[in-house]
Amino acid sequence: MGDSLTAANGAKANTVSGVLVEYRGVSWSIGGDDNLQTVVTLANILRQYNPYLDGYSRGFGNRNSSKAGFNVARAGAVSQEMPTQANMLVDRMITALGAAKFASDWKLVTFFIGGNDLCSYCKATDRLSAANYANNIKTALNILKTRMPRTIVNLVTVLNVAELEDLHEGVRCQTLQNFMCDCAVDKKTRDVVRVANLEYQQVTNDLIDSGIFDTSDDFTVVRQPFMEHMSVPLKNDGTADFSYFSPDCFHFSQKGHEAAAIELWNNM
Repeated sequence: MGDSLTAANGAKANTVSGVLVEYRGVSWSIGGDDNLQTVVTLANILRQYNPYLDGYSRGFGNRNSSKAGFNVARAGAVSQEMPTQANMLVDRMITALGAAKFASDWKLVTFFIGGNDLCSYCKATDRLSAANYANNIKTALNILKTRMPRTIVNLVTVLNVAELEDLHEGVRCQTLQNFMCDCAVDKKTRDVVRVANLEYQQVTNDLIDSGIFDTSDDFTVVRQPFMEHMSVPLKNDGTADFSYFSPDCFHFSQKGHEAAAIELWNNM
């Protein structure tokens, strides 16, 4: 569940136009292309222990493509959409697995959202407030809790979008970042976004720590905070290592997805 970072936009792209392609098969949390030896994802790690794993994505395409599996992330999604994604995921799983298997199998859901909220934060501070962000997440998680038994949710807290500043080099990167995430890279609004970013992370922590999702023995939500501490990887000379990013200087490359998968697995 999530946005273009889970849809894996541009993960294998060599051109800016290629970023429009969703390479779901290499998505850090649910991609299932090839095997762990060639494609490092959380799903491929789990397949080492359970070769009968269901729902991983393969190939490329949008969330309604035949190979999307249970990856319901949508490029451009914001937190307000997460309740819709939650219902979509449940319905898709029941259809694919059947009601009996859906009820009896254990499920792992990775939930990651908020980057697009923050990228537009300076334009709608009330609508995109931390309180509304938390409420959107809470609503979506309550849907999962009500409709999806035997489930562990990995709630990955939102990354620090202001880190894009370290990739804001050259005409191409500057132009594309100004288009996709202007609030985070504009010097006039960057500090406001930094504060909101911390607020988003704090309300997420407070929501999980409240214990409201720990009232049964077959559902829980676990906070995975590794994205909070991620910074732009550097080369030996101290400059940004763009090999972790797609040609738009914003989305993860396959190398970036593999790094995120390893961090998530280590957090788990």
